[in-house]
Amino acid sequence: MIRVTIIDDERIIKSISKIEGSDVLMAWAQENEHTPGHSIFSGGGEIFDIVDNDNVFELLVRATLNYLDLKKIKLAYCKNEALFDELVRLGFTKKDGICEVDVSTFFKPCCSHK
Repeated sequence: MIRVTIIDDERIIKSISKIEGSDVLMAWAQENEHTPGHSIFSGGGEIFDIVDNDNVFELLVRATLNYLDLKKIKLAYCKNEALFDELVRLGFTKKDGICEVDVSTFFKPCCSHK
């Protein structure tokens, strides 16, 4: 089973990514000794990069958005055009060079069961 951990230790993040800042976080996927990927994002809602080594893109996006939702961040966005196609597939909207999604509605069901 893949486990995703949110990491806020700047030293660890710097060892993986060139993106720096006091509010930069990482969603780190781990399965036993294997690391299928990670997401680098800010606590303010910007997704900087997603490294997907084993088809975990959606898992990393969901973990990232879940963290932001728990922190009451309303909008997540990405300026990294290399990620746009996959983000749009997951429900993000692309406009003016930014891909964004309303975090508060991302996890809501698409239909009601009666």
